[in-house]
Amino acid sequence: MRNIIFVLFFLCCCSTKQISQPVDYITPAKILSEVTFLASDAMQGRYYRSNEARIAANHIAESWKNSGLVPLPNQNSMYLPIEDLRAAPNVAAMLQGTGSDFVLITAHYDHLKPRKSGTDKIYNGADDNASGTAALIVIADALSKLQTTPEASIVLVAFTGEEAGLVGSEHFANTSPIPVHRIRALLNLDMISRGERNTIFLEGAPDAPRISLAINKANTKVGLHIIKNKHPEWLQRSDQAPFLERGVPSVFLSVEDHEDYHRVTDHTDKILPDLAAKTAQLSFLAAIDLANGVP
Repeated sequence: MRNIIFVLFFLCCCSTKQISQPVDYITPAKILSEVTFLASDAMQGRYYRSNEARIAANHIAESWKNSGLVPLPNQNSMYLPIEDLRAAPNVAAMLQGTGSDFVLITAHYDHLKPRKSGTDKIYNGADDNASGTAALIVIADALSKLQTTPEASIVLVAFTGEEAGLVGSEHFANTSPIPVHRIRALLNLDMISRGERNTIFLEGAPDAPRISLAINKANTKVGLHIIKNKHPEWLQRSDQAPFLERGVPSVFLSVEDHEDYHRVTDHTDKILPDLAAKTAQLSFLAAIDLANGVP
């Protein structure tokens, strides 16, 4: 009898250890798998007016649908076309909360069209920004594992046309399908998988103290080396800019420009999947905190 009790106790302990937290579903292997697809030669650089960009948009939307996310309020689709009908759409979905506020995690999924000459003509854009897009896809999987519904809806947005001058984020901010004044926070991920291992840069924290606090709290579990406020000029160069102009508390997570920035050599084999995964974990945990805390 004593042996049976011991075995049952052992099995219960093992079962407890196997239970994962939602954040544990954000892994380097999943990030690498998504970047491998998005930055493959077959995707031709995901230029925002290309068929390959539409393939990327479809992949994002299908992944989010499979994770149980739904379109934004009063929208029948996750696809949000912009004014340029030649362009692939913005893609947006959410985990609906109990209240009327929103927390956004964003990234752009487009890159550059192939060059006309050279042995390697494809701007694969593995770091820029298949890495941020992969984070959105994997974060959606983690959101599906939450056991409680957050107060604010957590919205994921994959912007088109960032490389063409922030056209996707400008359109979203100008014609927002959600009330801009109800956005508690925006965390933008653009290039999160290169540079020093375990190091990410955070811009915008001084003007978004609630986001900064949530990120600091999340990082006690993630353990990244976060360099804050070294490049404030970055705040105008990616998709958080149109929202900052409208008073939305926003931060930017990125790495330093590197030798493969906007070059055909930005390949998947050069990324740091662990860094991208940790940055995605940081964003996920911070977003959950922001969605449940006092705005």
